[in-house]
Amino acid sequence: MSLTCITAWALALLLLPILFLAWATESRKQRARRWRRAGWTQQRIADRLGCSRTTVRRLLAV
Repeated sequence: MSLTCITAWALALLLLPILFLAWATESRKQRARRWRRAGWTQQRIADRLGCSRTTVRRLLAV
């Protein structure tokens, strides 16, 4: 393995817990907004969150 490859793996292993923590602490509202920015429909977001489309609309309201 090259030094570059070893460095890349080390960085990935160090950042993985931070990324997991950020994902685990993200609120439903933040997830809904992120998915909406990614182009998801309100119905798809509702299905993923396990709630109604009306709830998603409320989460996305400013």
